Amino acid sequence: MIDPEAFVQFIDENFQFICGVPCSYFKEMLIYLETYESKNELDHFLATREDEAIAIASGIALSGKRVLIYMQNSGLGNIGDALTSLAQLYKMPMLILVSYRGLEPDKDFPEHSIMGDVTESVLKAMKIPYSDLTEDNWESDMKNTIEKMVETSFPVVLLVRQGVLSK
Repeated sequence: MIDPEAFVQFIDENFQFICGVPCSYFKEMLIYLETYESKNELDHFLATREDEAIAIASGIALSGKRVLIYMQNSGLGNIGDALTSLAQLYKMPMLILVSYRGLEPDKDFPEHSIMGDVTESVLKAMKIPYSDLTEDNWESDMKNTIEKMVETSFPVVLLVRQGVLSK
């Protein structure tokens, strides 16, 4: 598991705003973020839906701030319109952490196994560049993804497997 303190500090150094819909795959990060946020400048907003997170992040991105969003892969269906007709169309850079639920042996609920099978196909269909966030190389994964986000002025995704940001 990535150290939540180091991860949140990295986020704070590279982003001004973070929002999303909680997932157990982000549990330790969110617990640490709650205490970190009250002591630092990083703004954090809990969204009720994934498309709401994209819309809010789009507004923040328009102000020139860097945004990071987090959500479950089951929320990818909810962001299609907001992402393609707003964030992609108007070239709003944002990094989206997507928990990659439904992979073997993580068949915890039937809906996760379905979404786990199609996650990468959905991202490809929406033409969203994506890669994996790995425990061993997380800093370079983040830096490379941020670089791609900045170069393209486009939303990018890092897929987060079970155990990478939570126990």
